[in-house]
Amino acid sequence: MLKDNHSDTCSKTSFTNVTRECDSWVYNPYEHTILDEWNFTCDANRWKLTLVGTMQSIGQFIGLMFAGYISDRYGRRTFLTLATSLAGVSGLIHSFSVNYWMVLVFEFLDATMAAGIYSAGFILGVEMVKVKNRLLASTIMCCMFTTGEIMLGFFASWLRSWRMLLRVVYAPGLLAIFLPLVIPESVRWLLSKGKDDEVKKIYHKMARMNNLQVTDEAINIFKELNVAENKTKSELAIELDERKPIVQVLHSSVILIRLLVCSFCWVTNTFVFYGLSLNSVAFAGDKYINFILVAVVEVPAFFLTWLLTDCIGRKPTLSGSFLLSGIFCFAIQFVPSGAWSYGSLLLYMAGKLCITIAFSTIYIYTAELFPTTLRHSLLGFCSMTGRIGSILSPQTPLLAQIMPSLPLILFALMSIIAGLLSLIFPETLGMKLPDTVWQAENIGRDKSNGTRT
Repeated sequence: MLKDNHSDTCSKTSFTNVTRECDSWVYNPYEHTILDEWNFTCDANRWKLTLVGTMQSIGQFIGLMFAGYISDRYGRRTFLTLATSLAGVSGLIHSFSVNYWMVLVFEFLDATMAAGIYSAGFILGVEMVKVKNRLLASTIMCCMFTTGEIMLGFFASWLRSWRMLLRVVYAPGLLAIFLPLVIPESVRWLLSKGKDDEVKKIYHKMARMNNLQVTDEAINIFKELNVAENKTKSELAIELDERKPIVQVLHSSVILIRLLVCSFCWVTNTFVFYGLSLNSVAFAGDKYINFILVAVVEVPAFFLTWLLTDCIGRKPTLSGSFLLSGIFCFAIQFVPSGAWSYGSLLLYMAGKLCITIAFSTIYIYTAELFPTTLRHSLLGFCSMTGRIGSILSPQTPLLAQIMPSLPLILFALMSIIAGLLSLIFPETLGMKLPDTVWQAENIGRDKSNGTRT
């Protein structure tokens, strides 16, 4: 123990062999976090740090309940403008929080406001491109999400202040009020709402920008084709099965088992994906660099998903990526700490790469496993169930107090179980999207399903 009456220099006489319980902490003066601002250093206060992430995930869970409805009712661009602006305002107020409880409240509000921004932007982007370019467009947009994560890491490393970081991240959100001046509304959404005049304006504007000639006759033909297609699909859905989705699921053991396994895969994806991201800051080395590196590996993962799902199939890609992620997380426990300083980090990054591939694949796979009449509702159910994983993942650092390797062991176990369970799914590569429950039950059994269109 350091004597109280010490000078500016330290020597052997400055210390005694008396042990006394610590009553204060000395923090890094160049870094400002909620931990040092409100002294959340003792083990009894650790839950206050992990609760911040859980509140954010709960906010996303609540926000997603309304995001889809608002986007479908009032438009993708309208929702993007409203949600991004409100999130910007909420985030800026958040940065001026006067106590921990105010931080929690605005962590919830920030996430609630921003919950559907990515999905709305994703849908708007996909609806703007041709069918053959949608997979590439979705890959590029996923990479933009990762770019945001990398930028967040760089800004956090540069600013070293949680208040300044919130202001830098959320302030640009206020510029979203100008979005209507920059990007058009989704033409497909406008057509579905019968807003013909706005569609005509957008097509003429697109024609002028691309030096093309678009006549009123061409626009009318396009609209008629879309109306006919939507009408045919709508009538088909009614003819196929008029029962409620829950009744259809309960009457098909194949679909029910598939839904339960799919839901577990979604929970595992969010739990491991966000858990590895959050726990990276507690890994050996610089926490900012670790966070950035774990985010960087997502970029090649998205492009690998693009290639693997169309080359070897959906099932091998999903099951293999789950199993490999679990193996890499387990393998970290057996790397000697002094033998190779970067070995554990490389395995950690490999685990994150594999779970990112699984995360990307599950979106495509889920849509292809269920029939047209149930596709949206069951995909939504799996997505909502998956949020359980993101709510629980911020609590995993608490497990490290019991045993440092316990979070990684839990990630590994869940990944391996999900990888084995996903083997029950049928392969959907090259198969026509099922329209009925019967067709979905017989995916892979009946060659007459034909080629997917």
